[in-house]
Amino acid sequence: GIVEKSRLKNIVTGETTEMAIDGIFIYVGLVPNTDFLGDLITMKNGYILTDADMRTNTPGVYAAGDVRDKLLRQVVTAAADGAIAAFAAEKYIEEHHEHF
Repeated sequence: GIVEKSRLKNIVTGETTEMAIDGIFIYVGLVPNTDFLGDLITMKNGYILTDADMRTNTPGVYAAGDVRDKLLRQVVTAAADGAIAAFAAEKYIEEHHEHF
């Protein structure tokens, strides 16, 4: 099927309207699911702080994707983060293999 219209609801007034559209992007919000980490790693407003290699402040712990504190959150940046984190984690394991 093809999207033809969307029903919008004003959450302040409760009023609903319909708008003709050709496509739609679903936006799921801004709250990262990082509470389970507790104080293990440093965060800012619930987003994980990393360096350019996706390293957190805890050695051997990496973060990638939309849970990171960054400017742009899109699937393309999340995929790039994942590739960088995987490569950096592999290097970390190679350098510290005697500890595993």
